[in-house]
Amino acid sequence: MNKTILVTACGKKKESKPNKAGILYKSTRIRFLYKRSKELGIPFYILSAKYGLINAEEIIAPYEMTMDENRCKNIFYYVVKKLFEMRPEKVLFYKGGSPAIYYYCIEKACNLLDIKIKAFGYANMGDINKLEELKNEKT
Repeated sequence: MNKTILVTACGKKKESKPNKAGILYKSTRIRFLYKRSKELGIPFYILSAKYGLINAEEIIAPYEMTMDENRCKNIFYYVVKKLFEMRPEKVLFYKGGSPAIYYYCIEKACNLLDIKIKAFGYANMGDINKLEELKNEKT
């Protein structure tokens, strides 16, 4: 079985009350990926500067925190642990204009666990519609 998961970086703007992560972030990118991942049956995760790698269905509280190199080091163990528990064969990481530190953090964790990672997307939601094609791509 080709177990693929979708991951993207968190967003700065958030709703004011706790909610599912896929809804808490006001980002059009995150909300689109949340909806599309459900349609395609791909588990969707968000790399959060505060919470680490979280399932989009997980209820979280709003926060103010930005990913940087130190924060990546602080959450790295939790990201690795979560990936190890899930054991995906492939991670599709939608960059979509997010800071490079997010990709660096998830890529480093995937490399440690020998999980294939494919980054796609660019600013202004470029290539966001490639998700279905990438899901069906052989590993």
